[in-house]
Amino acid sequence: MKLFRKIKFSKNSIVFLIVLAFIMLSQSCNISKKLEPGHYIVDKIEIENIKETNIEKDIFLSYIRQKPNRKLFRTFHFYVWWYNLFDQEKISRKKFARNEKYDVINAKRIKKNEIKNEKREKKGKAPKSPKLKDKESLIFKESLRDIGEEPVILDSSATEQTRQQLAKFLFSRGHFNGQVKDSVQLDKSGKLATVRYILLPKKPYTIGKITYQMDDEKLGQLIRTDSMNSILVIGQKYNTENLIKERQRLTSLALNNGYYYFENAYLNFDVDSGFANNTVSINIHLKKFSRPFSSSNDSIVLDNHVKYKIGNIYFIPEPVPGNLREVYFKDTLKVKNSDVVFLLNNPMPFRPSVLLANIDIKSGNLFRKDTAEITYRALLGLGIFKNVNIQFFKSRDYRSRLDCYIICNPLIKQSLTAETEGINTSGNLGVDGSLVYQNRNFFKGGELVEIKLQGALIAQQPLTDDEQSTDITEIRNTFNTLQFGPEASFSVPRAFFPFSLFPFRKEMAPHTFVRSSFNYQNRSEFDRTITDIDYGLSFKTHQNQIRHEIIPLEIYFVNSTFKGNFESALKSLNDAFLFNSFVDHITTATRYALTYSSKENSNTSSKPVSYLRVGVQSSGNILRQAFSMTGRTKDSLDRFLIYNIPFAQFLRGDIDYRIYIPIRKKSRVVYRLSGGIGKPLKNLNVLPYEQSFFSGGPNSIRAWRARTLGPGAYDPTGSSTRFDKIGDMILEGNIEYRFHIIKSLNGALFADAGNIWRLQPDPTKPGGEFLVDRFVDQIAMGGGIGIRMDLSFFVLRFDFAAPLRDPKYAVGNRWTFDKQPWKETIVNFGIGYPF
Repeated sequence: MKLFRKIKFSKNSIVFLIVLAFIMLSQSCNISKKLEPGHYIVDKIEIENIKETNIEKDIFLSYIRQKPNRKLFRTFHFYVWWYNLFDQEKISRKKFARNEKYDVINAKRIKKNEIKNEKREKKGKAPKSPKLKDKESLIFKESLRDIGEEPVILDSSATEQTRQQLAKFLFSRGHFNGQVKDSVQLDKSGKLATVRYILLPKKPYTIGKITYQMDDEKLGQLIRTDSMNSILVIGQKYNTENLIKERQRLTSLALNNGYYYFENAYLNFDVDSGFANNTVSINIHLKKFSRPFSSSNDSIVLDNHVKYKIGNIYFIPEPVPGNLREVYFKDTLKVKNSDVVFLLNNPMPFRPSVLLANIDIKSGNLFRKDTAEITYRALLGLGIFKNVNIQFFKSRDYRSRLDCYIICNPLIKQSLTAETEGINTSGNLGVDGSLVYQNRNFFKGGELVEIKLQGALIAQQPLTDDEQSTDITEIRNTFNTLQFGPEASFSVPRAFFPFSLFPFRKEMAPHTFVRSSFNYQNRSEFDRTITDIDYGLSFKTHQNQIRHEIIPLEIYFVNSTFKGNFESALKSLNDAFLFNSFVDHITTATRYALTYSSKENSNTSSKPVSYLRVGVQSSGNILRQAFSMTGRTKDSLDRFLIYNIPFAQFLRGDIDYRIYIPIRKKSRVVYRLSGGIGKPLKNLNVLPYEQSFFSGGPNSIRAWRARTLGPGAYDPTGSSTRFDKIGDMILEGNIEYRFHIIKSLNGALFADAGNIWRLQPDPTKPGGEFLVDRFVDQIAMGGGIGIRMDLSFFVLRFDFAAPLRDPKYAVGNRWTFDKQPWKETIVNFGIGYPF
């Protein structure tokens, strides 16, 4: 590809790489020095013949008992070498001595605490536990040592256990006659071992016959009728996991048809492999319900499974201590034409109609597990309960009825909070303060009212600097921007017009909202006010993993007042795109956003975690059409005006995808791909400034400061005035390897790539337009290392990045390896992870 052609290295770069390679090779040779005679380090694991099984390699690797130590760049044994630098005996002696001191300190603390607790008990206060020194905590050298890894020493018993586990796994996947052999290749000079597992899977067995043995005929008839939905299919390769899934499916089928006490143990799957042509027969055996003959007898009685219907339904809007069925309640409330009885010890804090609308459980209906889960999610979705607990008990009046108890623990109704925090807005650091009032139950129907007063001081580079420097010692990063203003929002946990025309299930937790804000920004170059009001709906799908936000109407008014020579400086550039992005304008938009997020925490999950956000926006299109049809007058620039202010007209879309892949404990690789495009239309022929795209900064391409990259191959070197680089289109890709260093300190290696472009040629920005045959060669690249301090409530981040490929240089000379890129290293300070 053109992107990677003609990479040039300076002599200094080559010398540096040779020295680095020599150091890596020399440390790899030293890892065996501390090994005892006859010991070998597991260097490689190889599994042969995986393709013959049609099973993913990662599944086989999960059964390996001894996994090789990590290697730097997949080649060098850095982590073992680092671990061996430390004397384990010295560390043990130091830790023992430290813990002896801790024993003395803890004994004193315990004695002092006992005296304090005696005084507390006399005052009727609860005792407190003493704060003791943690003897399990690591000493400093241990923490340093644990940057590396203890060498994995070859263990023949672990190899044999792995071989047996792999053979069992092959059997579970239908390879009944399969075998697994192992061999170990020793490198006696380097004390390294390569362990090889050879799979001999042979022909797999398939399902030849499925039969049913139903001891309970009524439930058995339900199972037979639903066999068309079975996971097991004749001709399918045998897989034990499919048997487990089918048993769980049949259990869910029973639980959703009234069989409250049914469980997996009542289903057996008998597999007979004694058939010709490598086929198996599977017999699904439904057993009868077992119950004790009497409380005083160990005998078991077998009976048919009982179908249960819902009896009484009780709603308790507060936590209840003790046995639910024995608690006395001061009052009850029952709404006409409702099955639910509210049990109260205090005045009813919610409108019953709101709660009833979210309860899917109905008296007289069959018990269904899905219905209980829908009710649980719907009540939590109201946003007024900390937790919801739904319990079922056998009715005391009817044999085949279940009484339902719904116990909810409400959130605090009103709160007033003051917050101060460091912020990182578009790559600019600042201090933010806010005062927030919340009322979660304003009209007793789960309405959320939030009023926020917010202010911030932000350090931004002046837009009219005569010179721009990337040397961090020359950046005047002072707090030169002030912004403040109120925000207010009102949210109701149900769908209003026009959203009420569409069916929303209870578990989707629809919320209709109205939001408004006013923001005043004061900069040395201009003052700007932004007024925003929108009306929309949010709801969730796919078990709350996908959040949708639909805003049919948003009105956004921007008013700017230029200061000093800023306006004349703008005009002197003859850049209509940049100038028009700053003019007063009104935006009337329709927006939709979809956000997908895995349930697992991206920083702690042992499985890959994905995140996706997609947004689309249309602004001014309906309004211009309406103005055109009604014959409204245009100005000299062919624009329709509202109170002498043009309204923006554009289409815009953006996407952001991330995947977090754990490598080992406390380390992971993060991939991110994002892009966006905005198409300005007739009424305002540029994207508004706040809707434009920019690149660079601590959350973007970190080798460039915010808004200094691009567009395209444009070279700003000859420009005497610095302005933000903005565009109509953006593409970015990032890869970051995150790893633990010591205690709360983490590190990162990263590479970023991307750029912005304009959709139309601009004579003031040559090379800045997007062209299909050129954009790949205009991709900027940067890389670097990062340090992150995890302070529990937030993460402080320092990323050191240097440009590796700069599109402003001539074609064929854009790689910077021969330009000493480390001299242009940028330090990015951020709060939180970049993505």
